[in-house]
Amino acid sequence: MSGSRMARVSLVVVTLLLFADRANAQQASGIAGVVRDTSGAVLPGVSVEASSPALIEKVRAAVTDGEGRYNITDLRPGTYQVTFSLPGFNTLRREGVQIPAGFTATVNADLQVGALEETVTVTGASPLVDTQNVRQQTIVTDELISALPSGSKGYMGIARLIPGMSGGVDSGGSAGIYAANFVHAATLHGKSGAKMSYDGMQIANLAIGGNLGYLVNPATVEETTVESGGVSAESNATGVMMNLVPKEGGNTYKLNVDGTFTNDSFQGNNLNQRFRDRGLTTTKRVLNLYDNTVSFGGPIKRDKMWLLVASRLSGTRTDKPGIYFNKTQGTPVYTPDLDRIAYNKEWLKSQAGRVTWQASPKHKINAFADIQSYQVRGQGNNAAPESEATWSFWPASLYQVTWNSPMTSKFLLEAGVGFSQNGFTYTREQATDIFGFAVKPTDIAITEAATGFTYNAKTNYYDKNQQDRFLERFSASYVTGSHAIKAGFQLEQHVFNQDYVVMSPLM
Repeated sequence: MSGSRMARVSLVVVTLLLFADRANAQQASGIAGVVRDTSGAVLPGVSVEASSPALIEKVRAAVTDGEGRYNITDLRPGTYQVTFSLPGFNTLRREGVQIPAGFTATVNADLQVGALEETVTVTGASPLVDTQNVRQQTIVTDELISALPSGSKGYMGIARLIPGMSGGVDSGGSAGIYAANFVHAATLHGKSGAKMSYDGMQIANLAIGGNLGYLVNPATVEETTVESGGVSAESNATGVMMNLVPKEGGNTYKLNVDGTFTNDSFQGNNLNQRFRDRGLTTTKRVLNLYDNTVSFGGPIKRDKMWLLVASRLSGTRTDKPGIYFNKTQGTPVYTPDLDRIAYNKEWLKSQAGRVTWQASPKHKINAFADIQSYQVRGQGNNAAPESEATWSFWPASLYQVTWNSPMTSKFLLEAGVGFSQNGFTYTREQATDIFGFAVKPTDIAITEAATGFTYNAKTNYYDKNQQDRFLERFSASYVTGSHAIKAGFQLEQHVFNQDYVVMSPLM
């Protein structure tokens, strides 16, 4: 190798290592193991193939090294068939190997000498313990979220399924959609703060402590992984790391419909005369709660291009006992309208789509977009309806493009770009549409000194609140049977554009 070429290679290696501490964890799955003959001697040069319907390219392959070890990386979650073959030996096939996200299954093989073409098929339980990685994580599948009565399919529902994790209160489903503060409220074994990623790229805002603007459509998610141990070398942030692994289409057409609905007709209460005598006249009711998703996936061209589209329509409405609409809004006096109890209300509309393209045997490209809007009102706990926040999230969208390239059975390249669009406001005009009366520019917030109850108006409004996030990542992995090295970088940019309006009688 010439001196100039060696200098260029050294520069690339040093650059990757300098950025290695910022490489983002992609939760890659894999299969690894050792191949021996019946005497226990290791076998180099064995061809190992992992095939699954989850792979658009159908098969990923590797060859055992001088120590008989192999490692197949960057596998999608799914069920795999692993085949071992070497001239002079019987072919061995291991079926039904389940691979979740971020899990490396150990699949060893003992090949028998055989003069004839013969295949031995082994069916058994999948490995349950990942002995290849030191990462500690819990995996929540979409089937588990759909099957269990967790109350919602959002972040709160996921938190309740993780041992040792809490994510705030989901009372009657009212917090099932709106989870902007989940990143602050979530704790795992006493460690607070959660970092949310979709396909390995963070989606929370950078400002105001990293709130959530974009809410993931669960119909697009295959699995959710939660890192429950210490921060790995691949992580770009501390705290609880949650990564949502997206679904892709497949070579068969599939339609999935999932729906949840309830209202106050299905709810009981313990409000009896004894409580009424003590002044309690109402209890909190779930007036309605619904969460409906529809997804459709299949091939645009078999083994070449897949499509997945998903739609979500969700909402909740719960009343607020003891708080009523104000009959005399716009005056210094609060007059409760006992016929109109205050309520929390939220709704979400999401339209998402993903295209997976196997451009060549060594290049796979994913393009994803989710355009959504949602609104939340009634978040104040001690305020009349005209003094509560009515958040309108529009636009709130996510766009991502990723590229994966297994250049060889040992060398893997990954890259991705993402744009999380987070725009939300609460203004006087929106209050007009909801309440049927206008909160005028001259109305000011009034707070009772004895009770802390606020009425007449909010203290401030956002006419504009744009908090967008841009992200770029790249990593290179070199994996042998017994050693692995990964280096890369992640860059992030943030837009914070806000108009903050304070209510004043001089406006």
